[in-house]
Amino acid sequence: MNDYLETECVEKIKKECLLQVFDEIDSTNEYLKKLVKREAISLPLPVLVVAERQTAGKGTKGRKWVDSPTSLKFSLLISFAGESKRLALLSPYIALKLRKVLSAAAKKEVKIKWPNDLYCLEGKTAGILTEIIQKAGTLYLIIGVGINLASDPEVNRNINSLAGSLFKRIDPGELKRIRSLILLCASEEIIRTVKNLPEELSAEEIKDWNQSDVYNGQRLRLIEGERIVSEGQNVGIDKKGRILLQDGNQTKAFCIGEASLRP
Repeated sequence: MNDYLETECVEKIKKECLLQVFDEIDSTNEYLKKLVKREAISLPLPVLVVAERQTAGKGTKGRKWVDSPTSLKFSLLISFAGESKRLALLSPYIALKLRKVLSAAAKKEVKIKWPNDLYCLEGKTAGILTEIIQKAGTLYLIIGVGINLASDPEVNRNINSLAGSLFKRIDPGELKRIRSLILLCASEEIIRTVKNLPEELSAEEIKDWNQSDVYNGQRLRLIEGERIVSEGQNVGIDKKGRILLQDGNQTKAFCIGEASLRP
C-alpha cells in the first residue's frame, strides 16, 4: 500500500471507509458484489477497494475497461437508506459532483457526457459504473470509477481512438501523490453525494450540467445496445437527470440509452 498510496491520504480515507488495496484484481466492482453476497451481517461502513491493476475491469454497457499504469481504478460499497426512487438520479448526479473534483485537480474544465462520462483533453477521461444489490432488506450501492490520470499511447492503440486524461503527462515522482489526493477527494465526494442524494436536480445543478455538456446543442442519437432509441438536438437535462432531445417542435426526455454524435 505504501508504494501505491501516500500514508497521509490513507489515514484520512480510513476515517471514512474500510480500505482495501490490491496489486491485482479481476474487477473491483465484482469483488464488492461477492463481498455483499458472502457477508452474514450488514456492512456498517463504506468499503473502498482500489486496484493497481484490473484484469477484467468493466465499463458501461458491458464494455471492457482498458487498464493503464497511469489510471486510477476504485469501487465504493455504500449502504443506502433513502427512498429507492431517488436512485434514478444516482449515476448522473455522481458524474456531476465528480466533474468538479476532477476539474479542480486538473486545473482545467472537465466536460460531461450524459449519463455519466467525463471528458478532458479531447477524449473520455473517466467513467462511472453504478450497480445496486439488495440483501436482507438493505440496498447496497456499488460505484465503480476509472480515471485516466495521464495520457497512455498503449491505451489509445488498444481502443483505436484517442482517450482523454486529466494531464498530458505526470512526472513519475508525482504520480503517487496525485493518485492519492484524487482518490481521497473523489471517494469523500461520492460518499457525501450518496448520503445527500436528492430526488431532483436544482436549477443551479441543471445549469452547471448544461454548461459543461460536451455535446451541448449538437444532434445526437440515443443508442441502447443495437437499437436507436431516438434522435434529436441535445437541449440539456431535466430535474430528474433525463436527457432532453428536441426534434422539430417536440422535446422528449429519456432515461435510457447512450448519447452518441449522429453521423
